[in-house]
Amino acid sequence: MEMVAEEKMRMFKKARNALDTCDRELEDKAREATELKLERSKKKLQIEELEKIVRLKQAEADMFQLKANEANREADTMKRIALAKSEKSEEEYASRYLKLRLSEAEAEKQYLFEKIKLQESSRTSQSSGGGDSSQMMYSKIQDLLQMYNSSSKTENQSNGHNPFRSSS
Repeated sequence: MEMVAEEKMRMFKKARNALDTCDRELEDKAREATELKLERSKKKLQIEELEKIVRLKQAEADMFQLKANEANREADTMKRIALAKSEKSEEEYASRYLKLRLSEAEAEKQYLFEKIKLQESSRTSQSSGGGDSSQMMYSKIQDLLQMYNSSSKTENQSNGHNPFRSSS
């Protein structure tokens, strides 16, 4: 019986050692499971943080796209305004140029009319025998030329045209 008792004791110790080993393995596995859960929750938080960054960057990209679209619309509007102003400026220039040409033509007409009147009066004075009528006609022509030059000089300085020549 003593042998049986020793055998049982040895079996008991062996079972006890196996139980202790299983308990240690169980504790190790529980610790590993806890570490894995902790690591899993960290990864989950990282994924959520990355998703937040992606959403933020997408919102930022949308905002920049809206600003770019708005800038394009504003640029188109500015182009239309610039084109309209350019057309208006060209029309105003053409109008001023035509008015200036008209006033030059009127001045030339007036000059020629006065010249014809002087020639006619000079002919009538010559036929009536006036000796210094050619001198008088010469001074009147000079007066008219001076009057014409002084009045049209300011107009001609802006465009450089000769009032007696037609420009094309």
